[in-house]
Amino acid sequence: MTIKANLLRNLVLPIGDFVFGQEMITRLKFLENAQYWPLEKIQAKQAEDLRNLIQIAYAEVPFYQSMMDKAEVRPEEINDPADLSKLPIVTKDMLREGYPKLTTRYTGQKTYEASTSGSTGKNFYVMEDAMTAGWYRASFMLSLEWAGWQIGEPHLQTGMTLDRSLDRRIKDWFLGCHYKSAYQLDDEHLDEILITIRKHNLRHLWGYPGSLYYLAKFAYTLGWDHPLSSVVSWGDSLYPHYRQLIESVFQTKVFDTYGCAEGFQIAAQCEYGNYHLHALDTVVEILDAYEKPVKPGKIGNIVVTRLHPGPMPLIRYVVGDLGVPSKQRNCPCGRGLPMMEAIKGRDADVITTPSGNRLIVHFFTGILEHFPEIDSFQVVQTEPDSILLRIQPKGEITDSILDKIKTSLADKGTSDLQVNFQFVESIPMPPSGKHRFVINQTHSNEDSHV
Repeated sequence: MTIKANLLRNLVLPIGDFVFGQEMITRLKFLENAQYWPLEKIQAKQAEDLRNLIQIAYAEVPFYQSMMDKAEVRPEEINDPADLSKLPIVTKDMLREGYPKLTTRYTGQKTYEASTSGSTGKNFYVMEDAMTAGWYRASFMLSLEWAGWQIGEPHLQTGMTLDRSLDRRIKDWFLGCHYKSAYQLDDEHLDEILITIRKHNLRHLWGYPGSLYYLAKFAYTLGWDHPLSSVVSWGDSLYPHYRQLIESVFQTKVFDTYGCAEGFQIAAQCEYGNYHLHALDTVVEILDAYEKPVKPGKIGNIVVTRLHPGPMPLIRYVVGDLGVPSKQRNCPCGRGLPMMEAIKGRDADVITTPSGNRLIVHFFTGILEHFPEIDSFQVVQTEPDSILLRIQPKGEITDSILDKIKTSLADKGTSDLQVNFQFVESIPMPPSGKHRFVINQTHSNEDSHV
């Protein structure tokens, strides 16, 4: 461990945890040790935390108390993950209906509202506090360690939070993060990213698969010869051809991670390429259409129970993605954490603008999730110079709001696209059961997928 990493782990970040009340480093150190526990010990700790979660949710959150009473299930009947099948599945719409009065609890900490639409295009709000953030940040940092990154090592991240708040700027400085836009993927901005990587001799690259893919594609045309130590992806589907090109150009492995903006990490790849579940943070069920567990190797709906209650407990929560449970029990990496075979269903197209910018999944979700007047949306491109934004409104959407949406989109990357609006009663669901909120129907979209 370097001197900088040692200072960050044992002095600087613990002080920050004390100031903000999140205990991220304490949790990270626990996970670093517990990840190598035998599976049976991990399952025992998981069951213990689950029992505590159920007791708290029933006693303090009206939504869950009502749900359990209707199901005629007492808290003491939920003793381990297998007992969760006694409870109903919980959807975003169910939580929306009672939010925030019936779905949240007092934790003693200052709370804040986080909005997300993920890859569904439908806005959803959750309540968080510092302790909740500390838990999922610790799990994410553990995933980064699996990729070979060490706290404090300089790296470049492509993301959507371009307006860096003071605490984020402080975090970026201490952790050595060079933060670049994932909104702007035209050749000029991709070149700026590559210049930054070379100038600072960066060895770690993080971001959405789409942005990493187009960066690798551009780097290939330049004859890129600066090998990286690792690439970490999150947020969207990591297509096989994305992985192949990124690994070839940057001469390293891609470590995919899987989490939800609702406040938890679900899985990440280890050095052997296996997805390990963050079983000390969550209980993950992969269920068929009849809410029964699918067999290993079969695809099903991912349902998550977050073991940390936080201000807004999430129990048997449908995340909207599809996954495949693993046939493997043991991994050569030695971690006792259970595995899943694959994550499916985060598919999306890429919108290409006339100027050559590529607008990936989170370009749209990162902007439109901040308009509470939008219940859900879908973007369709049928012509190279225009897009249709279908909106299922939540309340009245005035011309002024539409102008703000257009301005927000244009400021980030659609200035050379005509944006047309269409109000709809609902967004149609395709036979796959996975909502496609970006659809490119132009022949020029070389990288779109069905």
